[in-house]
Amino acid sequence: MPSYEWLFDIKDYAWPNDVVVNVPDDFKKGISGKIVASHKAVALVAYLRSLKEVTLPDGKPVPIFLYGKSDAEKTAAATTSGKGAAAKPQFDGEALYATNCQSCHQGNGEGLVGAFPALKGSKVVLDDNPEVQVTIIMKGYNGRASEGYGVMPAVGTNNNLKPEEVAAIVNHERSSWGNNSKKVTAEDVKKIIATFDKPETVTAKK
Repeated sequence: MPSYEWLFDIKDYAWPNDVVVNVPDDFKKGISGKIVASHKAVALVAYLRSLKEVTLPDGKPVPIFLYGKSDAEKTAAATTSGKGAAAKPQFDGEALYATNCQSCHQGNGEGLVGAFPALKGSKVVLDDNPEVQVTIIMKGYNGRASEGYGVMPAVGTNNNLKPEEVAAIVNHERSSWGNNSKKVTAEDVKKIIATFDKPETVTAKK
């Protein structure tokens, strides 16, 4: 696949509305400064995400986020059940993970060596106390930058994720790829978020 470097700008400083792309140093080719997506890159991504994909080859349903359903539609789908059938959860942790986390941490949770850390077997994910895991999602993380890993942005805050959505992502990570950790609730997430003053990057090590 060719490089589309011309879709991105290099800036000394990023403005609040800029979409900064966190590229690992090994792939920057000597570039210094902030790599910012141009309006063309943003428009291209928006277009690609608007397309309805064909049925997945493994038979799994197309993730909810590809349809852009409203919260009302999600709620209706969650509370409606057939005869003797259990209602599906309102927020699909697997789909939310695919939208917000998978591009870096990968579908298998193993991340990319030297670029993005693995969630599979992660001490943070396996910790029964979800405080660090939720904080990283909401405020970002730079604790492993010295090891060559990219700085994680405040995904939860930047994408305006609700506590219920964060809890769904956390529980997906805690129950996938062989992980088996204590599940959390939206109330747990709300209590942790309530302790925040303002979004900032977490510096504690994983």
